Amino acid sequence: MVTVTERAAQLLKEIQEGHEESASKVVRLVNRGDRYEFAFDERHEDDQVVQCGDTDVLLVGTDVSELLGDASIDCQDTPTGPRFTLNTQGEPPA
Repeated sequence: MVTVTERAAQLLKEIQEGHEESASKVVRLVNRGDRYEFAFDERHEDDQVVQCGDTDVLLVGTDVSELLGDASIDCQDTPTGPRFTLNTQGEPPA
C-alpha cells in the first residue's frame, strides 16, 4: 500500500485545486517503465484513494501498488520549488 505524508497530500490538493481538470479527474500515480509520474485520470473501482480532508488527492491502481509494495510519497523543498519523493521499502530516502 502506498502512503502519502500529510505535507505531500496537501501539495497534491493544491495542485488539483489549481487545475481545470480537477472537477472530474484526480491525480494518479502512473508507472512509465523506469520511472513514476503523476497524471490526471478518472477514478477506477479498484483504486487506492488517498484523501486530504474530504478531497480525493491521489489514485493508485492495483498494478502500481503491487510494484511499489509499502512505499511512501513525501515532498521536500528545493531551490526550484517543492519536489515529490518516492520511498520504497528498503531504499534510502530519495
